[in-house]
Amino acid sequence: MSASVCLFAYYSTETKIPHHTRHLLRQIASCGFTIHIAASGLSEAAAQSLRNDLAEGPAAVAATIHPRPNAGLDFGAWQFLLSLGCDRDAAEILFANDSVFGPLLPLRPIVERMREKELQVWGMVRSEAVVSHLQSWFLCMTRDALDHPAIQRIFNQPFTEMSKDEIVLHGELGLGLAITAAGLSSEAAWSNPRGLARLLALNPMHTDWRTVLRSGHAPFIKTELLRDNPSGIASTHLWRQEIPDPAFFNPDWIAAYLASTPPRSRAKRAGFRARIVQALASEDRRHALTALLLGR
Repeated sequence: MSASVCLFAYYSTETKIPHHTRHLLRQIASCGFTIHIAASGLSEAAAQSLRNDLAEGPAAVAATIHPRPNAGLDFGAWQFLLSLGCDRDAAEILFANDSVFGPLLPLRPIVERMREKELQVWGMVRSEAVVSHLQSWFLCMTRDALDHPAIQRIFNQPFTEMSKDEIVLHGELGLGLAITAAGLSSEAAWSNPRGLARLLALNPMHTDWRTVLRSGHAPFIKTELLRDNPSGIASTHLWRQEIPDPAFFNPDWIAAYLASTPPRSRAKRAGFRARIVQALASEDRRHALTALLLGR
């Protein structure tokens, strides 16, 4: 048993993969992963068009696409791929999704560095929000970790019947608790276990997005941050100047996505007081406060 498999959750009504997602898939493949994509919300005919699109051109990606109904969000998609046996015979299983721009630097050195630690579970970013947990948008497990009863209980839940908040609670946060309860060795490529971050339930991929990116350990930006900015982070307009190597990751890919993807309907965005608190809690406190006050 030596295969490495990526279970990738993807949602779009379009039959062409966005450039930034194609880039992510190619980078995952460069790390030796065989890719299975759960294409949520696509018919078999649309999925075939997606297969054709992925196989075309110099940026072709080798991946198996599995269409499915759009239900259960990412955990529902991963559960679906597991039910198909896409992880069969894999010693290493990566759970990933299309919710990020990146990697903005080559992925392989990061993956190889984490593999050398021989962890049972590792992720790209650890969050201290609510409970300490590895964010699920890029989460890798060994076979023995995935097969552990505590982890199996997480993936056997009825995600397709849950709301988004329930999936976050029982999926991502529940997985963090299960990893700890099972005594599995785990680590993140980037983490900063600040007590304040846990107290305020901050998402480092929002509050500390520039710090995380500049560390080089997790060179990604969340699509939600730039598209919706639900936390009202003042520095998001600076995203283009934070791209470390435009020849590796073209910033126009982000611009094209933002131009074609309207913000999602949400409740009222964080108020000024909440944004002040988040800026104070940011690692890059001085810059965050300056950007907030100048942009008020």
